Amino acid sequence: MTNAAQRVVVHGGGIAAAMAALAVSRAFARLGTDVIWVDTGEAPAPHAALIAPPDLATFHRLLGIDDATLVAGAAATINMGQQFAGWSGGDGAFLHAYGDAGSAFASLPFVQHWTRARQAGLGVALEDFCLAAAAAKHGRTGSQREGATRQTVKQGWHLDAAGYARLLRAACERGDICIVSGAAAAVHTNGGRLERIDLAGGERLDADLFIDAEGALIAALDPDGAVAGPGFCDRIIRGSAPAFDPLPLYGRVAAHSAGWLAMVPLADRTAVEFAYDGRLLSDADAPAALAAAIGRPIEATAPVPQEAAARPRPWIGNVIAVGPAAGDAPPLDGGELLLLQLAIAQLVLLWPIDRAAMPEADIYNEEIAGTRAGVTDFTAQHFRLNARTGESFWDAARAAPVSAELASKIDLFAARGMFAHFNHEAHVEDSWALVMAGHGVVPRSFDPQALLVEDQALMTEFQCQLRAVASDVHAMETHAEALRRMRG
Repeated sequence: MTNAAQRVVVHGGGIAAAMAALAVSRAFARLGTDVIWVDTGEAPAPHAALIAPPDLATFHRLLGIDDATLVAGAAATINMGQQFAGWSGGDGAFLHAYGDAGSAFASLPFVQHWTRARQAGLGVALEDFCLAAAAAKHGRTGSQREGATRQTVKQGWHLDAAGYARLLRAACERGDICIVSGAAAAVHTNGGRLERIDLAGGERLDADLFIDAEGALIAALDPDGAVAGPGFCDRIIRGSAPAFDPLPLYGRVAAHSAGWLAMVPLADRTAVEFAYDGRLLSDADAPAALAAAIGRPIEATAPVPQEAAARPRPWIGNVIAVGPAAGDAPPLDGGELLLLQLAIAQLVLLWPIDRAAMPEADIYNEEIAGTRAGVTDFTAQHFRLNARTGESFWDAARAAPVSAELASKIDLFAARGMFAHFNHEAHVEDSWALVMAGHGVVPRSFDPQALLVEDQALMTEFQCQLRAVASDVHAMETHAEALRRMRG
């Protein structure tokens, strides 16, 4: 790495800066890369919680963070999916679980056979064939026994944001990372690159590469680079309610007339986010609406504004924006941590080997822009497919423009239970299927090869899969048992 980036300055605070500094140091410190973290003091919002997707467990291995650390330091609970309630009106709900939507057989995805059976009168929901969904509903978690269903079960985390930030910082302090305070740094640019930053105490820091998690550095090079995106709610109240007992294995996102209420179960509390459209619900009336929706005692902050903007080019010159500096994440489905993790992982993969030219920037920008679009589309499908009627917020959400890629996904699944594949996919097909079917989309047709399976054989297969799911769930440990094992 004779000409690679070897002096790195990370600028920002909170989770994004700590995660970026830790990942870069863990990946490249042994190759001579020095990392300085200029901590600008930003911290997670009061009461904030994070939904960590299953892929973060793999990323934690790079960071050197184990399950026991998360449980002890971030009030972590296991996350096996998200429940969406009331998005079709009434009390109906479905679970987007992290697992397979049934077991494939006869050389076809399970959804093809399910579609055929639904058209013949089957009343069983697609998620009932999903082992991860059944396990989550019954408070069970863990790997299934050998020789049982052929399905995968994935697990993520629910995390207290402040606790997660603290444990990431502690990991940085244990590593080869120099941490300095720099809340009011002066930025100096030269020829489309960042030359140095001057800290308030007089220290001047130059670097081969600057990683910006706060926004001031990238704005100095590209002041007009942030582009406003679609947003459905412009206000949010965060709060905490007593912890659930027993602790559920999934969060809940309940629709209300002017937005949605998200509840994230943590070990010591339930984190609450009440998002709403300020044109339809005033800040004065929102706390009462939250209290009525949750039906439990709650400690909450005052409403704060929400924005939706992102940078199509997060890498400019020798500055890379990650986390909040790169843009606002989609509000549902764990988009915040998912985008942050993928951005940092892509940086590690495309680490600049020529600190003067940095030819990796264009590839990085293309990858991250595509990934952000895919993650945004996954969240946008909830709003496009909602079936609430007679409410201006939800009528407008359903009519809001979507990307051509999302429109193609919805149209193709509705037509025959298949999915159009695009670059930068961040979610697997079964996740799309569980969400679309949960929102009430039943394909109008199916792969003709499904007809090669005789009716009786199809029913026998369905019965076998449902029995196997029930048996596997019974053999799993409970959520409480899993958390005790991790603590021990």
